[in-house]
Amino acid sequence: MARRHIDPVEVVRSGGEPARFLWHDKLYVVRDVLDHWVENEEWWHAGHTNRAGAHTGAGARTGSRTSGVVTADAPAAGTGTALLAIEREVWRVEAAAGRSAPLGVFDLRLDSQGSWTLARTLD
Repeated sequence: MARRHIDPVEVVRSGGEPARFLWHDKLYVVRDVLDHWVENEEWWHAGHTNRAGAHTGAGARTGSRTSGVVTADAPAAGTGTALLAIEREVWRVEAAAGRSAPLGVFDLRLDSQGSWTLARTLD
């Protein structure tokens, strides 16, 4: 059974991979990295005009990437929406909160801003 979460966690890496993480005041030690992938989510936003008078959506723009941050800057071809693509790294790890604690499977998500969240636990 999978449970979804959006809990912030503190992650320590070793060799680029998560080695341990702090969740609900418990330190989990990663015993194995089971999988690693990048999610690319697309978000469509209805248009509106900001205070400076710039149109920021419907029928105007698509997203382009600059240094991990998505900006809206190119005309869309009649889509009527702004497309923003956001990439996040996900690490599926097997970890335990102590030597004798049972192992669990956790999805740790790293966003483009460098923030980690616990996205899912698997039983």
